[in-house]
Amino acid sequence: MVRVIGIAAVLSVLAGLVGIAPPAGAAPNGCGPDQAAAVQSALAQFPADPATGYKWSSKPQESNYDPCADLSAVVVTVEGATGSSPDQALLFHRGTYTGTGTLKAYPFTHLVAGKSTKDTVVLSYAYGKSCTACDDGKLATVRYRWNGTKVQMLDPPPPSS
Repeated sequence: MVRVIGIAAVLSVLAGLVGIAPPAGAAPNGCGPDQAAAVQSALAQFPADPATGYKWSSKPQESNYDPCADLSAVVVTVEGATGSSPDQALLFHRGTYTGTGTLKAYPFTHLVAGKSTKDTVVLSYAYGKSCTACDDGKLATVRYRWNGTKVQMLDPPPPSS
């Protein structure tokens, strides 16, 4: 094991000396790409929002993206969004896009960063609100965990309206 790490370190130094750069967006230590590259790659596979017809913005609303974590998330919304526009959580395993938190996009989707870990993402979905600025409605908290091979939803998704 030490020999492999030593060879990798030597190759890395030699690559730097001869001007060979790692691929654009690559993260250190063999983890996934940086957040911008990961989001761009995910959105390239993602159709426009079917409800609005708008494309998804590559500017994250919230994120705990970690290219080395078993599970992390980036919450995006549509281009030209308003307060009640649909949001979607893009999920990543070590920087590789694995899909979205829910099939349907929901407005008022938030990352609960304080309860998320390196293998679990916690999202909250507000629903049943009478207006964007209103403090009514209900909150569904949904946990997603990397189970070693795929993302597993641990709680029921928010109800569809």
